[in-house]
Amino acid sequence: MARLFKSGSEVMEQALDLSRRRDYARAREKFIDAADKLSKEGSVLYVDLARAYAELMLYPNRGGDPGYLTGLANYLRASLGTTELRPGPRSISASDLAVQLDLAASESQALAQAQGGAGDRTAIAQSLQAVANGYRQLGSQVLFIPELFGQQAVPAESKFPVLMAVSFETLGAALQATDPLAAAEHFQTAQQYWTQAGNEARSEASARQVESLAFRARCWFCGREGVGHGVQFVSLPIDQDVTGLKGIESSPLPAFDGSGRRVFACKGCSSALRLLADSIAVQRAYEVELRLNARILALEQQLQTVWSSVQRR
Repeated sequence: MARLFKSGSEVMEQALDLSRRRDYARAREKFIDAADKLSKEGSVLYVDLARAYAELMLYPNRGGDPGYLTGLANYLRASLGTTELRPGPRSISASDLAVQLDLAASESQALAQAQGGAGDRTAIAQSLQAVANGYRQLGSQVLFIPELFGQQAVPAESKFPVLMAVSFETLGAALQATDPLAAAEHFQTAQQYWTQAGNEARSEASARQVESLAFRARCWFCGREGVGHGVQFVSLPIDQDVTGLKGIESSPLPAFDGSGRRVFACKGCSSALRLLADSIAVQRAYEVELRLNARILALEQQLQTVWSSVQRR
């Protein structure tokens, strides 16, 4: 006859089975139950192990929270040391998992800061590079969390070029408004890392950014030279082909693009042109409003005349 109540170790095995079947919510409940039973049985080490597993099962919902990752890492390091964990197909020591969790926490925080657009961009880039080097030091070690929860065998060192690329993009974005050439150099380095990571789309995007930031031109209107398309100068459409026209002979830089249908304008001239266009638009809108109001008034007078005529009949 089967026993009515299961021991703590038996409940632990049930929880591990649920974890391996990716039923993480039920597995967490079983791990908590196992910890309670093991505590009553006096199995201190296994109590800590069950509690660690229970917290680990929260990862699918809280994996993006650096505080959760750091807290779990600290618990593993303090309570379990080198104890082996095996909630999935591969085992790992608690101390090794703590290292990976610390890196994941730093990665999540640094990436969020990089995407946020605020803060000290140099410091954020340095944080990303520190995390990248941390992953590189782990070499070909398969990251435990992606394998357990995503069934993905991700070597730790594969994170290195991706995070390095993002770090140099962060530096480039911070400088592009003030020093386009320096920004272009950072994006060129990012391009090389994206290529190393095998991400051709991001590599090509960085290459386009380099081309745009390093492009030099002179203003069609005033002749001022600038570097960085969209930074120190912009291109404006025109309705005439200016390919055959000559500008300031002292500068070898182009004043129009290859189509001859767009001219380059420095920020000063383009701003003046925009303000002029805005004032013309406002004036025209005012004139249209005056004509419209005159027509409405005329129509109202016609209607009033018709109405008066109807009333006299």
